[in-house]
Amino acid sequence: MDLWVTPLDIERLPILMARFFLITIAIAACAFAAGPADAVREAALGWRQAAVKQDKAALSRFLSDELVYTHGGGKTQSKAEYIADVTNGRPHYEAFTDRGTKIRLYGHTAVLTGLVEVKPARGETYRVHTLEVYTEKDGQWQLAQKESVHITP
Repeated sequence: MDLWVTPLDIERLPILMARFFLITIAIAACAFAAGPADAVREAALGWRQAAVKQDKAALSRFLSDELVYTHGGGKTQSKAEYIADVTNGRPHYEAFTDRGTKIRLYGHTAVLTGLVEVKPARGETYRVHTLEVYTEKDGQWQLAQKESVHITP
């Protein structure tokens, strides 16, 4: 049996290659799709980076309107109070570094726990044990409750 390639086969080749490429990309996207825990991790990173950069818009996006933020020293703030405090004046923070973060999912609610090293703009780096509650609203995870406890070295 002879196999011949006709001009029609050559014309179809780019279409077949494009279909193969798109199917391969779709399969890869499904295999590597980010899950809810990854989205919560991104929200945690997002609000922390926004606090460092004093970015009001990003903080508004990553913090729930119902936020209750309790600092390690016991001070409690609402969303508006936290944003005003962290974005006014000189920078408060240089960096936040997660250590051993765990995320548990409960439907549209997630609980993040772990240690965070906080490098303030002034003063020594310190560690806190954090408990953060995130809620999903319109596909966006937002910090709704935060409590920290200072860890002594």
